[in-house]
Amino acid sequence: MSEPSPEYRFLDDPRGVEEVLDSLAGEKEIAFDLEADSLHSYREKICLIQISSAGANIVIDPLTCRGSLRGLEALLGDARVRKVVHGGDYDVRLLKKDLGFGVRNLFDTMVAAQFSGRTRFGLAAILEESFSVSMDKKYQRADWSARPLPEELLAYAALDTAWLLPLKQHLEAELSRLGRLSWAEEEFRLLEQIEPQPAKKISALNVKGARRLEPWSRALLQRLLVIRDEAAQRMDRPPFKVISNQVLLSWCQSPPKSKEEVMQTRGASKRILALLAPAVLDALGRPVEPGEGPAPPPSEYDPLTSDQRKLLQSLKQVRTGMEEKLGLPPGLLVNSTTLERLCRMETGEALAFIDTGLKDWQREAAGEELRKSLGSGTET
Repeated sequence: MSEPSPEYRFLDDPRGVEEVLDSLAGEKEIAFDLEADSLHSYREKICLIQISSAGANIVIDPLTCRGSLRGLEALLGDARVRKVVHGGDYDVRLLKKDLGFGVRNLFDTMVAAQFSGRTRFGLAAILEESFSVSMDKKYQRADWSARPLPEELLAYAALDTAWLLPLKQHLEAELSRLGRLSWAEEEFRLLEQIEPQPAKKISALNVKGARRLEPWSRALLQRLLVIRDEAAQRMDRPPFKVISNQVLLSWCQSPPKSKEEVMQTRGASKRILALLAPAVLDALGRPVEPGEGPAPPPSEYDPLTSDQRKLLQSLKQVRTGMEEKLGLPPGLLVNSTTLERLCRMETGEALAFIDTGLKDWQREAAGEELRKSLGSGTET
């Protein structure tokens, strides 16, 4: 068992970045990964870009070279160049959100590992199993926006892509033997189309446990969330690193009446408590207006009928059989939400959905068995 320290080149000068990106344009395939600071700043940003080719490992500092990344946009958008990632969902979204770059011709080694039937598909687990490479994940929560970055952190980042190209070849051959490469390729194409999630509105309903609060407490919680968010923006840190949800919930249920009571709150920085105390006391001291604060929407959930429950059980049995036959996770094969949706349809509509609503590979893998189960089920 070994823990390699790959040779890499760290680039934080614009000219060097442009030259390297131009040189990569002729490659047939590259691996890439991103490091961001979502755990350490209010608005996450890309802080490192790792790229590996057949002959080099490159680590780029986009914080100093943001204006020199046109070559990266061209490279990632070039359909002739295969881009290898591991768990690329986050990376694709972040590239579009932060830099406005799309990615074409992806190969995701995590997705490929799932289709191979593996039960452990984190990068460290796969590299250990496939190449006897050991990865120390102690830097997963590092602050990648800090500068200068120490040597060990840069080496850790470089390792994230250094083995992706041989891993891709290994998994691609494995999927070809299993006859599942086209299944994975469909997922890769869908991955390219993923868009960043819209910014969530500040809402007390998003706080765990808030839906059980009295309306007046929920209105107070909404006020406190706005105060916290404004402070987080000023301090450029994630809201949860300003004041925890647990503290806010305790305040809105048992409001402090003075600065001294605010300062006695456990689980929060004294400096932040002192900073926020005036706004907190004002928010908690004002009367709650009728209808203030978010109210839970009426439930749109209709329980399944007895026949629908029987059909759902039948479909899950079909899925279990396919899971055992193919060695695929049930949520990847056909998730429970889709199965329940099928149960709520008329039989003809459900059969049509299998032809139009499932992915091509899902229909190939499980469509026939699902049709049989639906055809023998009860009309709903």
